[in-house]
Amino acid sequence: FLRLERFQERFTDALCFVCKYEQTAYETKVGKPRTRTAMIYNGVQESEFETGPPREGAAHFRYIGMLRDLKGPDVFIRAFARMERSIGQPMSGVIVGDGPDRDKYAAMIDQAGLSRRISMHPAMPARQAFELATTVVVPSRAEAMPYIVLEALAAGKTVIASHVGGIPEVLGEDSEALVPAGDADALAKIMVRDIEDAGWATRVMPRPDSFRAKFSTPVMSDDMMKLYRDLLLL
Repeated sequence: FLRLERFQERFTDALCFVCKYEQTAYETKVGKPRTRTAMIYNGVQESEFETGPPREGAAHFRYIGMLRDLKGPDVFIRAFARMERSIGQPMSGVIVGDGPDRDKYAAMIDQAGLSRRISMHPAMPARQAFELATTVVVPSRAEAMPYIVLEALAAGKTVIASHVGGIPEVLGEDSEALVPAGDADALAKIMVRDIEDAGWATRVMPRPDSFRAKFSTPVMSDDMMKLYRDLLLL
């Protein structure tokens, strides 16, 4: 497959990468591109830059995504339990999604005695899921540039995530909201900080104006059209 990727460079005028991580991965696995390249970040639609309060009785933490180990729901459950023990009081969490390991995670929640505090819901539109909790947790073991991080930030949500893929390019390479992939202890500590420090999210999350100037569809479209125009002039 990697050799086919290399071969197909002959049939294109340019390669577009959605983040620096993706471009570096291509150069490492396929080779340095022999055609023109552009790095154009994914963007979210203008309508998604609408913030609103969570619904009454919303949980504090939410996992949303595919229910499989690669995405880390098991890490979320373990971290949630450790976070509760650390603060010494019950909290609430939500898992939204479908996938092959759903029953395994349901059993894991039950065995940890968290069935009344972590609820599971089938997949639903992200905007609808955002109403269920205040903080989005993305504990993936591997990612490229997940849209859920962009959608959550556009909606004004706090995001805690693994330091994988292109996520550091969104939250900041040294962001306090990033934790090592698969490290439930580190994730629990950041979840505790999010609960106990009322100003933590404001200090750590990207500034809304700078985020919008980098990850909106108008910016993405402008960059793509500029590439097309430049290619036409060659």
